[in-house]
Amino acid sequence: MNTTSTSSPPEKQVPHRRVEEGDLVRVDFMAWLEDGSLFDSSLYDKPHEFIAGEQSVIPGINHLVIGMTVGESRTQLLPPDLAFGPYHAELCCRVRRRWLKAQHVLPAVGLGLAILKKNRTLRHMIITKLDGEEVTLDGNHRLAGKSIMVQLDLLEILNPTAPANGSHVFGAATRNTHTNRGP
Repeated sequence: MNTTSTSSPPEKQVPHRRVEEGDLVRVDFMAWLEDGSLFDSSLYDKPHEFIAGEQSVIPGINHLVIGMTVGESRTQLLPPDLAFGPYHAELCCRVRRRWLKAQHVLPAVGLGLAILKKNRTLRHMIITKLDGEEVTLDGNHRLAGKSIMVQLDLLEILNPTAPANGSHVFGAATRNTHTNRGP
């Protein structure tokens, strides 16, 4: 993996302080698919805060941010194992349309569902195919199995005990799921 890095630390921070695990960091980021299409960015919203080394972000984000200094920018192509994981075919299944109808769900490709399994756990799934009387559900993240390009700009290293704003860069909390609703 090649990482591109640039740096120009602001005056208010100690310029040589590097991010360590457990540091609360504030970053701007952009993320692209391999075809160049931007799929996520903080540039039109608030910067994101997270604790470096924790599992609130995908592994590649932690790999990128550890060791950065304030003002530094890093860009890297993350393989699936450092992004949203590999694609697992066993997380797909086919169900009858009438089963969804009984749940008051009008099937449409792209519709996210929270399915309550027999063991009382929720499985988030997306309808990926409609075929006659059958519907294909996929429990993989929509970006599973894909490499992504990420640019991180480290804005601040904050006091690790300060409260984060609750946002997560590329975390599970970013998944849009709907139960019995359209997108």
